[in-house]
Amino acid sequence: MMNTATSMLDHVVVNAMFETDAAASCFEALGFALTPRGYHSLGSVNHLMMFDGHYLELVGLPPGATTLRREILESRLGIDGLVFKTDDAQGTYARLIDAGVRASDPQSFTRPVDIDGVEQIARFRTTRLAAEELSAGRVYFCEHLTPEWVFRAEWAKHPNGAQRLKECVIVSDEPQLEARRYALIAGESDLTSPSARHSRIALGDFDLDFIDGAAYRARYGDLVCNAAGRDSYFGAVVVEVSDLAAVRARLDALTSHVDESVVRLMAPAHAQSGASSVVVLLGELNTVIEFIGAVEHAHA
Repeated sequence: MMNTATSMLDHVVVNAMFETDAAASCFEALGFALTPRGYHSLGSVNHLMMFDGHYLELVGLPPGATTLRREILESRLGIDGLVFKTDDAQGTYARLIDAGVRASDPQSFTRPVDIDGVEQIARFRTTRLAAEELSAGRVYFCEHLTPEWVFRAEWAKHPNGAQRLKECVIVSDEPQLEARRYALIAGESDLTSPSARHSRIALGDFDLDFIDGAAYRARYGDLVCNAAGRDSYFGAVVVEVSDLAAVRARLDALTSHVDESVVRLMAPAHAQSGASSVVVLLGELNTVIEFIGAVEHAHA
């Protein structure tokens, strides 16, 4: 049984630490179009891979900077952030506190954006869960005060045909309990699951898939990321593409001349739906990406 939460996905974050240049080159080689480098007022840098209404963010820290974003510095390398969308960060903060979820007071920050040669300022307000609330990584809510400077159609065209983020795989010793906690945070208080080993939450067309370690290894073989000692962790992000065969050809060509410590590839049958997929382990980024072919949306 799948339960639908009231919150929607805003973005998923991959933490590159101090290797933003290498990480950006890697994602470009996978066929993603990256936005120009952004510089947050908080002290971090980023590139975005845009989709319709959401995005995949590559975040890092500039070497030699005097101001560093500590939450990035102290986080896990790889997929380390799940961000929900909100239209009211202050109201979301109040809801979380009322539900017994520890969260930070809303924080505002900015970054310059070049739009047709003119500098604009993208502004954001976020409320973040306390680090001890969820082991998997940084989970927070983002209010876009200037969405017109972030969600640009010209940035959402990818050479690999990527159309959207479809799923985030969260590995946990107790998937059912973990899913209930995320459901509460996302605004869905009545979650039931078919088994203690697998639970799923729908955020519109994007799913959170909770599985245990055995199911994770069964799904991805030895192409799995390092848990870094966490009880739960973000194990993979699933990307829907328009032409899976073309993506497989691109990745075969890439892996033929790239060291396996950087990129490893396999093409298994998707464990849940039987649909074919291609899985990539970015070893130096501790990140697993699964590409699946476009599917007919139940909401369409």
